[in-house]
Amino acid sequence: MGDFPVRLRPGNERDILACEFEIEHEDVLHLKNMYKRIYDWLVDEGYTAADGPDQIYETLYWERTKPTGAQEHHIWWRAFLTPRDNRYYRYFLKIDYQTLNSKKMEVMRHGQKFGTNKVDLILRIQAWLQLDYNDEWQKSFILSRFDKWFRTRFYLDNIYKYKKDLYKDTYRLHTMIKQYLKLTSIAADWGRPFHHPEKGVS
Repeated sequence: MGDFPVRLRPGNERDILACEFEIEHEDVLHLKNMYKRIYDWLVDEGYTAADGPDQIYETLYWERTKPTGAQEHHIWWRAFLTPRDNRYYRYFLKIDYQTLNSKKMEVMRHGQKFGTNKVDLILRIQAWLQLDYNDEWQKSFILSRFDKWFRTRFYLDNIYKYKKDLYKDTYRLHTMIKQYLKLTSIAADWGRPFHHPEKGVS
């Protein structure tokens, strides 16, 4: 799997953005239930926490309580998957939660009270394809000389296939979240993707 923690390599052309999307949702929402849905999806798909297999997906948790009692949050989840135990290709997911004006409240359902949240939620997800994720080619005096040539010529079709596979996986995650939030439309700009147990909040 490589060394931990697993991270992106800023500015490195071997880390390729496959797709990204943003969901905005302003409504009553049980945040922990949504976290659990996403957590279960990551586990079911075989994603490992970026800090290690025995760690949680959450790498950042920040909250602030306003004088009104409403809370704001920034929560980062980082996860990766090595498809078919490949030594060259790896998938990396960034899942960022931002809440504005989050307030605890109770709702009645079937004659019983349930605790939930009234929240403005912004959810941002990026999916990255990492090439030579252990830098084995870069560490080799001989391979490093041919790295870019192989990537731009010999490996180009494979890179396209792995990007497409990652795009499809991430789109399924997008669809699952969309269905959970019961949104009929999402302002998500997918652009050109292939051309060329949780901590959470209480």
